[in-house]
Amino acid sequence: MTDLKSLSLGRRIQTLRKEQGLTQDALAERMGVTPQAVSKWENDLSCPDIMSLPMLARELHITVDTLLTGEYIESAPATPVKPAEELIVRIAIQPENDARVCLNLPFPVFRLGVLHDLFSFTFSAKEGELDAEELAQQLAQVDFRAIVLLIEQGARGTLVNAGDMLAIWVE
Repeated sequence: MTDLKSLSLGRRIQTLRKEQGLTQDALAERMGVTPQAVSKWENDLSCPDIMSLPMLARELHITVDTLLTGEYIESAPATPVKPAEELIVRIAIQPENDARVCLNLPFPVFRLGVLHDLFSFTFSAKEGELDAEELAQQLAQVDFRAIVLLIEQGARGTLVNAGDMLAIWVE
């Protein structure tokens, strides 16, 4: 592999094009531009449009990062994803001027409860201590079925954050 770090973007494109055995005409045709455009890129008279960089990188068999910086960057190893069945759904409810309530549910229990409408939230409070109605409205706006789908599709971290009163996240 050629050391690309010391080359300008244009020279980098030219070097990589030649390494792939492509002519300017062939690269231009694949990119949907004129051969003159490729020539201008290679002579540093103009630069490829930012939207075309991913396609150009694919044609040159490199990443956009390598195209722009000249550094061959190793891909980070994929982080193993914890199966949904091993996740914990955490729901934190903190009414104004009241103690925080945290629910920690294994995802399979959460999913079962949501899909069979087993959860209901009711609040009572002394007058002036907590706005139970506001909290109930916030909870009513949460689509718990959508949260189940997000988790099943790999979503992790904070999924709902409604100010100081309500947060739902997955770990």
